[in-house]
Amino acid sequence: MFSSPVFLENLEHEASFVYLSAIQGLAALADSYPDRILDRLLRDFQHGPSLPSSNKERSLETRLKVGEVLMRASRAMGELAPHLGQPLVGVFLRGTRDPDASVRASCLSNLGELCQKLDYALGPLTQELSSCLTALIKTEKEAEVRRAAVHVIALLLRGLSDRTTEVLRDVLLDLYRALKWVIRSDPDEVAVVHAQLALEELDDVMRRFLFPGQKLEKKIRVLS
Repeated sequence: MFSSPVFLENLEHEASFVYLSAIQGLAALADSYPDRILDRLLRDFQHGPSLPSSNKERSLETRLKVGEVLMRASRAMGELAPHLGQPLVGVFLRGTRDPDASVRASCLSNLGELCQKLDYALGPLTQELSSCLTALIKTEKEAEVRRAAVHVIALLLRGLSDRTTEVLRDVLLDLYRALKWVIRSDPDEVAVVHAQLALEELDDVMRRFLFPGQKLEKKIRVLS
């Protein structure tokens, strides 16, 4: 028996201990019954709460809470991520064009969490993902959203690790150029730091790709 309507109603509760419990409950249901729960959560995230009793004036706040549920569900997917994750990626990519900056940032946070786990299943989505991230990095007015877009690249590189050059081979140069653009041109210091960290991840990946199996050793000579 599902209790998702109860949890969905409680997402709109003003008391933090109530709506946080609802977030945890929905995340647990999404983990146990993903095929039945995720569709409902994705609809509510895209279009706002769908219950008859929903408070339309608090729709944005509720959508962001549903976004938190989806992030927790993404983290818990494990081996099911390639099977369940692609529809979520599509929704989150569309959400990066939402009029509200908070929703755009939420979608990017979810993309970062999810794309780390998709591995080779990310392949068909790389062009769209890269185009989305590079466009946001260069044109987005809100610093919070630009930071989130840069952070997605860092999480991608970290999650794919040694598979980066294979999965992202068609877009790796574009992502590299976008990160360099941030360092040169973005006025937001936090975005610049995120870009520097992402470039360090990329540098590590390329070193392992170009020089596989090499180990750096230090020799210490004691002079007597």
